[in-house]
Amino acid sequence: MARCSVCGKEILMPFRCNYCGDYFCAEHRLPEKHYCPGLFAAASPYEKERKKRVEVEGWELLPRTRPSRSRLSTSSRDEIIHLSIGALLVILVGFSIIGYNFRIPPVFLAAYIAGFVASFLIHELAHRGYARSKGLYAKFKLDPMGAILTLVTSIPFIPFKIIAPGAVVIFGAAPIEILGMTALVGPLSNISLSAILMIAGLAMPFLARILLPLSLLNAFIALFNLIPFGELDGRKILAWNPSRWAIAFAASIILLIAAWFRVYL
Repeated sequence: MARCSVCGKEILMPFRCNYCGDYFCAEHRLPEKHYCPGLFAAASPYEKERKKRVEVEGWELLPRTRPSRSRLSTSSRDEIIHLSIGALLVILVGFSIIGYNFRIPPVFLAAYIAGFVASFLIHELAHRGYARSKGLYAKFKLDPMGAILTLVTSIPFIPFKIIAPGAVVIFGAAPIEILGMTALVGPLSNISLSAILMIAGLAMPFLARILLPLSLLNAFIALFNLIPFGELDGRKILAWNPSRWAIAFAASIILLIAAWFRVYL
């Protein structure tokens, strides 16, 4: 007996999607009900344009179809699991940055954890939301190597921290402007949140103990992701628009230094 690829329900007579080839129950049989990557790619205006073009200058060709189930699942449940694991790793790194001090009041501890999770989610969901707003299929996928490095650097005595448990995977075809902006909105969300938390912490000294460390973490997440290396956002942004990358990079450095001085000095 087959199972629905979205909800896992056992189905005697499953529906097979003509776009992605997976099996679904009656509730999730329609492509738009299971966020079918094949449908998103087919409906993307950039995918249609790519088929007409011979030259691909200024375009980055992304996978047209979804990889095998072992690499990427359309199930939103899988994405939630991946995001949850990523958030847990960010919590560990967050505490390693501000210091593992579990003697603080429970309300402070809960606020830190909520802030760490929000800092991670706002970054990844900004990527995903912008990509989907442009007609591209996107979802967060945990990266095993990145998750291991994030876990290892959460050890307090390791000075350099890595926050890269995964990334938003995009399918379809899009011009470099769309991909560059998709990469930029993640760090921008953390820069904005860091600035807001910094201002709030200075305006409300009684909350500074919570808000300023969270401002520091967001500035670090933004700065780390803006490094133009490998699959980090910085490489895509720099290739698209060097001036915007430079402005975002400078802003994250300024916020990081300001938050660090406020937290540790």
